[in-house]
Amino acid sequence: MHTLREDLILRWTYHSNAIEGNTLTLNETKVALEGMTIGGKSLREHFEAINHKEAIVFVEQLLVGKVPLSEYGDFIALISRSVEKSFEPYWFVLGEG
Repeated sequence: MHTLREDLILRWTYHSNAIEGNTLTLNETKVALEGMTIGGKSLREHFEAINHKEAIVFVEQLLVGKVPLSEYGDFIALISRSVEKSFEPYWFVLGEG
C-alpha cells in the first residue's frame, strides 16, 4: 500500500537530488527506490536516490531514539562512507582501486 510517508520520501528524494543535478525523473526515482535500475542513467544517480532515502530513514530512527547518534559519530562522514560503499563493487569498472 502506498502511504503518505512513502510519497513524502519519494518526492523529497526526487526534488533534493534534482536540485543537485540528478537527472532521474520522479517516476525513475520511484523505480530506483524499489531496487530496479533505469537504462541510460548512471549508477551514481541511482545511488544518490537510494542513499538519500536511507539518510531520511536514519534520521527518523535517531529522532525516535532507535539509533543513538554517539554510535555513528559525525553524520556527514556516515553519509560519505555510504556513497563510497555503494560504489565499492564497481571500482574496477571505473578504473580505481
